[in-house]
Amino acid sequence: MTLLSEPFAYEFFRQGLFASIMVGAVCGLIGVYVVLRRMSYIGHGLSHSVFGGAVVAYVMSIDFYLGAGLWGFLSALLINAVARRRKVGADAAIGIVTTASFAVGVALISRTRSFTRNFDAALFGNVLGVTVADLIAVTVVACAVTAFVVLFYKRL
Repeated sequence: MTLLSEPFAYEFFRQGLFASIMVGAVCGLIGVYVVLRRMSYIGHGLSHSVFGGAVVAYVMSIDFYLGAGLWGFLSALLINAVARRRKVGADAAIGIVTTASFAVGVALISRTRSFTRNFDAALFGNVLGVTVADLIAVTVVACAVTAFVVLFYKRL
């Protein structure tokens, strides 16, 4: 029995588990709407388009997460605007915005010779490296998303 309970003795494990549970719950809540709107490619698309924003933020010496988050939000708005034109489907709009944004990131990395930031941790992550500040951010976002879905349930 200690084999199963032993990992819970470590704070990094408990923090990673809590973050995973919070993110999993919110993804399950949002996933229903994503599938119903036939935009299942959006998770892949936004994760790749955020890369461009992260690189732009680094080049402009702006906070990494702020730049990536703002870029992701603007990408979502652009995807929505392109998809509403009816000439292009939602998946095609996601592909267009994703490819363009990722290309901006790659172009900036190749042009910047003194690029020292390692984006592997941001792109792939490590759930066992979650800090208390990360837990607070995940909790705030999870509560905000849940409140938004509950309040605007009929409109979604």
